[in-house]
Amino acid sequence: MKPISSYTDPKQLLTIMENAKRLGRMDVYWEAFRRRCELLGKEAKDLDPSDPLHLDFGATLAAYEQLLSEKNNRTTIAMRTRSKIQNKGVVQSLIDWALAKTPTTGFDLLMKNGMESLTGEALIVKYADRFPLHVVDAAQARIENYRRTAQ
Repeated sequence: MKPISSYTDPKQLLTIMENAKRLGRMDVYWEAFRRRCELLGKEAKDLDPSDPLHLDFGATLAAYEQLLSEKNNRTTIAMRTRSKIQNKGVVQSLIDWALAKTPTTGFDLLMKNGMESLTGEALIVKYADRFPLHVVDAAQARIENYRRTAQ
């Protein structure tokens, strides 16, 4: 089998994910999952393909929608998330989510599935120079709080 990182077709990766799950190869499943999200992130509408933050957010959105689809046993589009991005943009949406009193459904779902690096909060920390310090602090605190309470 060729390396997962060499695949460029999200449909092929979905097939690999399904087969890996069936065979109990969750390591292969998650590797294909991440690669698929990376590719889908590059295709996301309403995002700037020249902006690394937007590309990473596209992967975050793809991961969230894939996990929602698996949870619901049907293809599920995160319409409220997509609408917010379209209306407020990626940066302001991430700020709003980080400063909210409670974590978003997306944050919880991604964290429960070991996808911390794909949370909006992780993107804020990664691209800290693009956000006010209090927003970065709030994002970091949310991640750390989840880690503490999940143990």
